[in-house]
Amino acid sequence: MATQADGPPRPDPDDLLRRGTTDHYEDAELYDFEYRDHRHDIAWYRSQARRIAATLTTSGLGTGIATGGIDILELGAGTGRVAIPLAEDGHRVTAIDRMPSMLELLAAKIVDHRAGARVEPVLGDICAMPLPAARFDLVIAPFNVLMHLYRWQDLLACFREVARVLRPGGSFALDVLLPDIEWLTWDPVERHSVTYFTHPVTGASLVYSTNHTYDPSTQVCHVRIYYDDAPKRPRAFKPPPEPRRIVHLAHRQIFPEELRLLIASAGLELESHTGNFRSGALGPGVDAQSAIARKPR
Repeated sequence: MATQADGPPRPDPDDLLRRGTTDHYEDAELYDFEYRDHRHDIAWYRSQARRIAATLTTSGLGTGIATGGIDILELGAGTGRVAIPLAEDGHRVTAIDRMPSMLELLAAKIVDHRAGARVEPVLGDICAMPLPAARFDLVIAPFNVLMHLYRWQDLLACFREVARVLRPGGSFALDVLLPDIEWLTWDPVERHSVTYFTHPVTGASLVYSTNHTYDPSTQVCHVRIYYDDAPKRPRAFKPPPEPRRIVHLAHRQIFPEELRLLIASAGLELESHTGNFRSGALGPGVDAQSAIARKPR
């Protein structure tokens, strides 16, 4: 039996991972608001779709952009930040996500959207997708969605599912963070990224801040996102003893060689592995890994 000398009870690891996969996505309107300016990855995914469409059109192996775009599957599509621009380009996008709250907002967005008919929301697990084999020309995994797969078995299952649903010659484009060991070992108590904002639905004046703890044995970084009432200006923000709300976000760090191994183990062929959605190599100053793999014909 635990005694007072043992200190406060430690969080249940499974509960932390469950919360780390769901907490951040329950308030879909707030999520949309927080990432409304995150657009640099959209241009990269649109360019990959254009490239593949052009290749299919030239080779005569697919419909291509000239006759209505290509078939794309987005993993962890959320509220459609990437899916809708791809549909606007003429592609047919299947948007799979495990969070009903996110897909509900996506469905509301596409009701009267001119490209809405080209987006199909699907509730499902990206490690066991309720989708037929060899259906898609391109599968994409934007904005760190793969970092919510915490065990190597889950990651490999997902990559194998991608290979299953891709047509022969189809491509898999993805991005995940490049692990930053210095950042991962920051002080887990100090608050970072202190930002004042107004909630897009309630109108409440709030302060956003974060800190995190990294577990090297599991390669999972547990991020705590704090939402507190904003102080009356010009009084500076000082974290209260009890935050208004804490959102847990768990991110499995995926190292470059591990990513390459996953691609090969799933039977895919790596075509490029670069940093920050550019052609440069991974290295100092790079935050994100962007990779493209292909399913052999």
